Amino acid sequence: MRALAKSMLVALLMGSVSLGLAPAASAAPAAPGAAPAAKPAAAKPAAAGPAKVGSPTTTDDIRCLLTMAVLGRDPQRQQAALIGVYFFAGRLAVRAPGMDLATAIKAEEAKMAPTELPAEAQRCGPMVEAAVHGLQAAFEAPAGAKPPAAPGAAAPPAAAPPAGTPPK
Repeated sequence: MRALAKSMLVALLMGSVSLGLAPAASAAPAAPGAAPAAKPAAAKPAAAGPAKVGSPTTTDDIRCLLTMAVLGRDPQRQQAALIGVYFFAGRLAVRAPGMDLATAIKAEEAKMAPTELPAEAQRCGPMVEAAVHGLQAAFEAPAGAKPPAAPGAAAPPAAAPPAGTPPK
């Protein structure tokens, strides 16, 4: 299990996996002449400094964490949703370090209706994907850099010493 999570993280960082956290758009084709579907709003950067428990940012993050947990019930989205859970749990730990997360989750869960989940996924998914893309960019090799050798690969043979050099 641990190896699977590590390989998934490596795949995400290398850009070979798409999270697909936002629910798919309606499968019905658009009517001719209809306006194209609106794209989800870009994630807003986090406010500076820790937020108070119950503030809009912590409440929004709790709603996102709950949404990721529900998305994780779908086997096709389970690993991506787990990354989302870790992402929002991390944000909450930084924004409200003393918060009783279990109590806050239960309180917000009681307020959420299942009909709100698609809109929450549209709002929260792009935040997680943006963070993953930022990590992928941070791990990209600089232009012209050679990729590292695979672990366990034999090192290239050492160059022979110049003629006339005494052996060591």
